[in-house]
Amino acid sequence: MSRTDWYIRANLKLRHLQLVVALDGMRSISKVASALTLTQPAVSKMLSSLESGLGVRLFERSTTGLIPTEHGQCLIRHAQEILLRLNTVQSELRDISEVPIMRVSLGIMPAATLVLAPRLIGLLESKAKDIVVSVKEGTMEIMLPKLKAGELDFLIGVLPNRPVGAELRSHTFYEDPFVVAVGPEHPLAKKKDVQWSDLNGYSMILPPPDAMTHEIIMEVLARHQISTPRRVVESISILTNIGLLQSKTMLGLVPYEMAHRFAALKTLVILPLQVPKAHRNVGVMWRADTEHHTIPQRVLKFFKEFDAASTHDENGLIL
Repeated sequence: MSRTDWYIRANLKLRHLQLVVALDGMRSISKVASALTLTQPAVSKMLSSLESGLGVRLFERSTTGLIPTEHGQCLIRHAQEILLRLNTVQSELRDISEVPIMRVSLGIMPAATLVLAPRLIGLLESKAKDIVVSVKEGTMEIMLPKLKAGELDFLIGVLPNRPVGAELRSHTFYEDPFVVAVGPEHPLAKKKDVQWSDLNGYSMILPPPDAMTHEIIMEVLARHQISTPRRVVESISILTNIGLLQSKTMLGLVPYEMAHRFAALKTLVILPLQVPKAHRNVGVMWRADTEHHTIPQRVLKFFKEFDAASTHDENGLIL
């Protein structure tokens, strides 16, 4: 074991880390002595002992004050990280002592990121002061295995239209219908009498084949004899799709909730076309074996109370 290794393991103390960070910030032994309530000789002796123990010079003395050497910069950087981590530990220990903290992990699918998830998380923040919420975002394909594996307590978003196993439970908040949307500069945005046949020839946004909504949208297009154009972008990213719809040639069948929110901001226009029998169920899923555990049971109770107390618009969406 080298001299430096031995000294770090056996003699490096928290006070040493505080010293080098203070010296880096103030560059003056007298100022550091005052800040640490020590005498100047004591600070000088501590620094000298630290440099001797490590076998390296940490600071160079100059007319403008103390200047960290390369070794000093290295120790200062790690000292700052260690002190910051210790502050976090102190804060968490204090929180645990004052109020027991419980954690709930939420998986959020794109369908829930705009309105539902923020409102549910806001509800937990206001109703359950002892619960810390951890959020992970991703598609159903990514999030569902995490829910089943116990990495998530709840999964919020589009509910599958196929069986997902007896080990899961679900609760539907609302049905989100599809609408046809374009950007405000699109030719169809200003057309008064839009027909389904008018959609032919324009570039289109479609969900990828493995998305749950792909089959629904393809059936709608086939029902209205809309041929799939060569220029297709396959995407379920909300922000990407909003950006693409700003094009003067792009259109898409998108969920009403998303279109409604952005239409209110005048960044999208919903075309006056009826899209019957095309919707997706938006809600929450959880594992059956956890629904009687304390935290999941409390969170699920809040979610259901939220659903019962919520008002909905003419399409059934939560206002």
